[in-house]
Amino acid sequence: MAGFQVIFFIFFAFIIFLSVSRYIKNENSPIISTKAQLIKKKRDVYTNTDSNGVMTTNETLILKFELETGSELKFTVGGHVFRNIPEHEWGTLTFQGTRFLKFESVSGVVEK
Repeated sequence: MAGFQVIFFIFFAFIIFLSVSRYIKNENSPIISTKAQLIKKKRDVYTNTDSNGVMTTNETLILKFELETGSELKFTVGGHVFRNIPEHEWGTLTFQGTRFLKFESVSGVVEK
């Protein structure tokens, strides 16, 4: 039983380390604003059934932008951002590292 607890603790500490590392990297990244087009909206839906037969569903909302340089960026966003940016819309994308901050277009400004 102690072996399981050690493995669980190491796994938990590793997840925390990854989250803190990503946060620090994003905080140290410059805030960039550039012309971009939303080229794809994607919903990833995961359904799990636990040992009692209870089904839970988790959803990840992803926006994929193409920058005017031709490179592509993906951001995981919340429902408000996902719903309020039309697909194929051109505008000014503002982001910091892997963090979406806002998108300004003729349809308006959508912020995180």
